[in-house]
Amino acid sequence: MSADGGAAALLLLADGRFPAGGHVHSGGAEAALLDGRLTGPDSLAAYAVGRLHTTGLVDAALTAAVVVGLAADCDQHGCGPGRTLRLLDAEAEARMAMAPLRESSRRLGRQLTRAAAGCWPGPTLVAVAALHPDGPHQSVALGAVANAAGIGALDAARLSLHHTLTTPLQAALRLGGLDPFAVAALAASLAPVVDEVAAEAAQAATGPIDELPCLVGPFTEIAAVEHAARTDRLFAT
Repeated sequence: MSADGGAAALLLLADGRFPAGGHVHSGGAEAALLDGRLTGPDSLAAYAVGRLHTTGLVDAALTAAVVVGLAADCDQHGCGPGRTLRLLDAEAEARMAMAPLRESSRRLGRQLTRAAAGCWPGPTLVAVAALHPDGPHQSVALGAVANAAGIGALDAARLSLHHTLTTPLQAALRLGGLDPFAVAALAASLAPVVDEVAAEAAQAATGPIDELPCLVGPFTEIAAVEHAARTDRLFAT
């Protein structure tokens, strides 16, 4: 666990009430419900585990790599965050084949950066906000925010995975009329998976940037394109 200040920031950033814009996204759950891949608690559990080991691992590793890279920049170059952020934003971009996912990632990154800048102002968040006209990718923004808030790489990976898990679970709860107690129990039961994937992500973050995980869920990516074209959707993704 992070030091006291980082622990408090971790709780704040994990809270769904933090105004980072995530409430309008379903993590692909709405599309999965509409095309029949999500039908109840069992399929929701399988969906969540699949996301944790694919998209979740990729995003968590990128987030942790930002924390590791920014710390190294401070050690070696007097805290100049620009180069690390640009490199990792490009790596995040390369790992998203579908335009709707890239667009939503940057939209979420922009909103997170905007909200966090009022909480932990400083040069890192100024630099990440300036990365791209549409905003930084969400994983890069989260890593920069974690760095600014004093959260370490492993906890930053856990935070990323927390959102990977809870976003589709809460959306499925709202869309599918599921038992909220059962959904909460499902989230709790997957805590060991979150810890396992977080450890893998944090370890990957210490290696070469171009060797960070690069995994996808093909059905989810295809569904994201189809979902973006729908006029009757409730969630942006």
